[in-house]
Amino acid sequence: MTLLIMTTMVVAHAAAETSNRSRASAHIFGPGVISGPDGDMAPSFASGGSRLYFTRSYPDTSAIMISDKKGASWSTPVVAAFSGHWRDLELAIAPSGAYAIFASNRPHPGQTDSLHATYFGQPQSGGNLWKIDFESGSSVPYPLPPSVNDGNSVWTPSISGNNNLYFMKTDSVSGRFRLHVANDDGGKYRHVDTLPFSTGAFNDVDPSIDTNEKFLVFSSDRGASVSGSKPGPERLFIAFNPRSPDALVCAMEIPGWTNKTESQIESRFSPDERTLYFSSRHPDNAAGRSAKATWNQGSINIWMIPFQPDLWRTVEGASPACRAHA
Repeated sequence: MTLLIMTTMVVAHAAAETSNRSRASAHIFGPGVISGPDGDMAPSFASGGSRLYFTRSYPDTSAIMISDKKGASWSTPVVAAFSGHWRDLELAIAPSGAYAIFASNRPHPGQTDSLHATYFGQPQSGGNLWKIDFESGSSVPYPLPPSVNDGNSVWTPSISGNNNLYFMKTDSVSGRFRLHVANDDGGKYRHVDTLPFSTGAFNDVDPSIDTNEKFLVFSSDRGASVSGSKPGPERLFIAFNPRSPDALVCAMEIPGWTNKTESQIESRFSPDERTLYFSSRHPDNAAGRSAKATWNQGSINIWMIPFQPDLWRTVEGASPACRAHA
């Protein structure tokens, strides 16, 4: 009987702890240093989490920034040596730390003009995926093969533990963004698949795959009123078993976020995958924080929230909570 009571108490405590974690609120990452008056997004960590790469966007361009952790603080970000000239963004570091891949409109070798594309019904700055081999000591990026860079609208790399590459690109039929995966075969990426749940009925963007490819967090305007190829507000979703035709896709409701007009984009994981980062223009309502702070200008900021994937298999108050191909 005593054992039964103790077991019941442990289970109840675990359930309460899980419930508390599920209600944890999001807060700004590095206010005034990492998240500033410009648009900041897509954090990626190296060197065991002590070095941070992220995208800082400006009205006409964007660059890859670097910041190092010093104690509990982050250093003033500087532009990465390989960035600062072209529109570079969304750098992702391989779990091994051996290399990184990022998106850029920079011209391919032998060309001089930056990339341009048409999506959302109008001309846009283009993008392809580029790779940097850290272990070789070279800081010269080179483009991924045409199997991945198929067209001039290819973005948002994410790399699994076995070096498979997830990314997004514009669908030639629907004009919307769809999510894809390229199997690693020595970096040639000869086999590219579209993720089955990403059908082109919605704009699915910004994939972030876990190390073991068991789940993928992404943003989508599914659930919003979709008209044409232009995206509606994009919210966070999680797909379990994402390469399967039976992937389970669930909405990720951020506690306390009632404003459905502000998008949630560019999700990334901490190195231990216990924290989820994403970017949004959602106002910062942290207690005691001045709305007039010089860094707090209503731009896109990086947010962070405790993350356990199984907590997002259900959506509180919804029935059914999530379904296949939500």
